[in-house]
Amino acid sequence: MSLICNLQNLNLAFGEKKIFSDAKCSINQGDKVGLIGLNGHGKSTLFKILAGEVTPDVSNPPFIFDKNNENFSLFYIPQELEIEAYKDLTIQNFYLSFYPKLYQIHQQLEKVQAELAIDYSDEKLLNKQQDLMEKFEHNDGWNLENAYSSYLTTFELKDQFTFIDKLSGGEQRKIALSIGLSAKANLILWDEPTNHLDVETIEKFEDELNKSQNAYIVISHDRYLLNHVTNKIIHIERGTITSFQGTYLEYLEYLEEREKELSKNLDKLENRHRRELAWMRQGIKARGTRSKKRVEGFHNIKDNISDLKARSRKVVDLSLTHSGRKSKQLIEIKEGYFSYGDKSLFEDLEISIFKNDKIALIGPNGAGKTTLINILKNELALSSGKYKALDQLNVVSFDQKRETLNLESTPFEIVGDGQDFVHLADGNKKHVIAYLENFLFTKDQIHRPIYTLSGGEKNRLQLALFMKQSADLWIFDEPTNDLDIETIELLEEELKNYKAAVIIIGHDRAFLDNVCKTTWLVNEKNIEIFEGGYSQVAPYLHALELEKKMATAANSKVEAKQKKTKEKKATNKEKMRWENIEAEIEAFEKSTAQLKQEISELNFDNKEEHSKFESLSLDLKSHEASLAKLYQEWDELSMKMAED
Repeated sequence: MSLICNLQNLNLAFGEKKIFSDAKCSINQGDKVGLIGLNGHGKSTLFKILAGEVTPDVSNPPFIFDKNNENFSLFYIPQELEIEAYKDLTIQNFYLSFYPKLYQIHQQLEKVQAELAIDYSDEKLLNKQQDLMEKFEHNDGWNLENAYSSYLTTFELKDQFTFIDKLSGGEQRKIALSIGLSAKANLILWDEPTNHLDVETIEKFEDELNKSQNAYIVISHDRYLLNHVTNKIIHIERGTITSFQGTYLEYLEYLEEREKELSKNLDKLENRHRRELAWMRQGIKARGTRSKKRVEGFHNIKDNISDLKARSRKVVDLSLTHSGRKSKQLIEIKEGYFSYGDKSLFEDLEISIFKNDKIALIGPNGAGKTTLINILKNELALSSGKYKALDQLNVVSFDQKRETLNLESTPFEIVGDGQDFVHLADGNKKHVIAYLENFLFTKDQIHRPIYTLSGGEKNRLQLALFMKQSADLWIFDEPTNDLDIETIELLEEELKNYKAAVIIIGHDRAFLDNVCKTTWLVNEKNIEIFEGGYSQVAPYLHALELEKKMATAANSKVEAKQKKTKEKKATNKEKMRWENIEAEIEAFEKSTAQLKQEISELNFDNKEEHSKFESLSLDLKSHEASLAKLYQEWDELSMKMAED
């Protein structure tokens, strides 16, 4: 495995804030790296150093950036696309904003073609057009455009002539994914690539990353993503860089073992300290511390999908039947109907929210999640039906459009609001410094102007400011966006202990699993209710996806039949293979299902089960790859046998 690049003796400080101190790391071909660490500790800065946008401090020994391959190339996908400077570009050609030379050629071509539209006989202009097109091809423009266009199709961006500034945040992220996946560089840097994306898109992105031949580094708060697409973890912590070969789950296990070892060492030191202190006192007396893979079967698949959906519903119905709620009801909607003009968004809504509910609200972008929240807050009225809410119901929302902070103020001034103590929702009070330390602020940060904080630290401050309020119902819209993993885990603990009702709109699957006891899925103009977090709903979501694939496949077969495509007749060898392949498929399907069952029954609280999980996962991956090949072979053979 050859080296791509190597960093040594990395030192960097901004004023008194030290980012790196004699840090080092290396990236090899085939590395799929998850970059983790607290916000403000240097993740984005490391990206900028790799990209040549930030120069480390002069140090002794000197900083070394060894690019072992003379053809070293790097491609950086930031959190936000540069929209303002490229408003003239559409979805179809926005990839040019990442390639200045191609963009310049494109602009010149646009100008020449506009002039040719007036006079197409101008030979000088025709020659210039030809020259520009050759330059575009010489810079690999056409290959990049084809690859980019293919990924746009994967992420279902169909109206490619829409201008970039007219798109939603989710659509812009899909464009960013398409640009990064189509890049030819041998090291790709991804900064929070899945913000604002629905689960289906994230899973497609996971699949594409796993198929990628490029080395990459990804900064992400999505722990499911990190565990599924990485084989190496780089952790920035207190100015140093720790590299760990393995998945995110394996790294967590390593950290757990390291903490146990540190705890043992601390106990030893404390015992030694007690002995030394006792000796000192004696002396004084004497002296006066998921790719989703292709899983459709070719036998009774519709029945299997329907059965899967039915089983999912049964779990819900059984759970709800004897839930025996006695807590106070906050909101109730019966026979709810809501529409915008002639377009109905919800029909026959039947939902209730009780005190202590922890609800995950999921569904594809545009399904109506924000509309439902506005109905619950009584900011939008139902077109018909019954809405009933607790008198003087207090609803507080933490959304992606977070309030602006006074950058000249300090965290102490903002959170304390002129007082030394924060009065909490449970009636208790806590000193401002202690409260902010709970949100991972150090004492020196608490009294610094907010403009000196990183973007992630500002997000954490907004979270601390928000969570000192009291409410009957809390609504969190994508609360984990831009938060580091440590802060997300802190937020999880806070929300799990809340006595008020909580609704979370989000795509962080681990977060939803850890916090929520109920999941609302927006589907087909209604809300389907599941007891449990995302994992409870995942089989049902996959069933819906399979139904969609089946419909698409059925349409494709009809079209193929209409075209009457002539295939070569099957050979005798292929006829013999046709006799046996279905039995082989059934055997692989059975063994694959058995592996999935074994994985689902693992107890991850038991450390010994972790190694078993890795072994079973490798077997499952191998089985699914073999099964996919068999399905393809079956499809090809079936076409030939049909001709016979």
